[in-house]
Amino acid sequence: MGNLPKIVALLFRLLPLIIFDPIYLMLLIALCFMVYSQYRRVYVMQQRLFGLKRGVPWKETAVSFGYGLLGGFVASVIFVMLGISLSSAGIVFVWLTALLLMLFSPRFMCFAYAGGIVSLVHLIFGVPNIHIPSIMGLVAVLHLVEAMLIFLDGHHNPMPIYIRDSQGKVVGGFSLQRFWPLPFIAVMAVVELSSALESGIAMPEWWPLLKPELVVPAGLALVFRLSPVFAGLGYSDIAISSLPEAKAANTAWNLFLYSLALLGLTLLADRYPQLELIPVLFAPLGHELVIRFGQWREKKRASVFTYTSGVMVLDIYPNSPAAKMGLSTGDVIMQVNDINITNPQQLITEIGPWVIDPVLTVQNVIAKSPPRQIKFKGKIPPLGFIPVPHPNQPVYMVMREGWLQRVFKQWWRNLKR
Repeated sequence: MGNLPKIVALLFRLLPLIIFDPIYLMLLIALCFMVYSQYRRVYVMQQRLFGLKRGVPWKETAVSFGYGLLGGFVASVIFVMLGISLSSAGIVFVWLTALLLMLFSPRFMCFAYAGGIVSLVHLIFGVPNIHIPSIMGLVAVLHLVEAMLIFLDGHHNPMPIYIRDSQGKVVGGFSLQRFWPLPFIAVMAVVELSSALESGIAMPEWWPLLKPELVVPAGLALVFRLSPVFAGLGYSDIAISSLPEAKAANTAWNLFLYSLALLGLTLLADRYPQLELIPVLFAPLGHELVIRFGQWREKKRASVFTYTSGVMVLDIYPNSPAAKMGLSTGDVIMQVNDINITNPQQLITEIGPWVIDPVLTVQNVIAKSPPRQIKFKGKIPPLGFIPVPHPNQPVYMVMREGWLQRVFKQWWRNLKR
């Protein structure tokens, strides 16, 4: 596309205006505060569970903002390239529906579910007045960007957890939670006087791929302008059968394929309006399939952070002797000073009140690396790591549903009696 450099240059000039414009700056601060609140909640939970002080909330927010700027720029390029006009996308209705769905369960605060519901209501009742391909295009592009952000940032600073697996055993794992404020540039289709047109970038004849449903009276012209928009993206997942990096990469790949499929169905529905129901149904159902597939995959595969002979490391405390030794997730402490270690209690016994300059024999069972010896100059305990739990560990995390979802399930159980 010959005018792509001009589009990129234009977006580089416009995106900073979002940050420095007073109104959008206030909106951006509010969105960043919401992201900070989420990281603060995760930080407090880590302290309560393990006394782990890692991931300063304001620093995590700053990192997420940086990734959000990158994602917003990518989203802006895609929106402009495809010509998805949000003026007819019913963005307000989608936002309100997403907020209502959050009462049912936090994970339902997603444009895939909200956009599908709003579009389905439009198909059945004719209201609200929206352009379905635009909404579906919005959902597809935002999830495409979300897949990129999950791949790049989804595995950072995972929270260690103890959780009960499908076999009823308590195992170790990680809770992956990342949030991104997403400022981006959207295309707005408007009807204006031909004489009022300003100079702009000439687009190809096939552009836009998604045609807005606007009537252009005589003497007026259909004009596409660029306008700043905000969105918030979030990623929440659990890794118990793989390392956080592998889990995030797998989720990102599945979400990427879902986004491409939805985008293809959207373009097809824009060309053949009688097929609009297909992307409307695929948006929520396909997204739910991605989630269910990830959960099924976790249940099918064996947990890797399980109790074994020796002491397996689940996570490391920052600036601890274990961190200085270079211990990492999946390392199994097999020996201390040539004494075989079979369980955490024996490890505590062997290191006693303290051990000077210990030699540890460890092996990473996840990477399947050969055993190695670590010589530490100093005194332990404490080693400073979180061990994989015993299968009968009495304290573990339970993933709770939204309060409205619990009320609905209780009502359904009472109804079946």
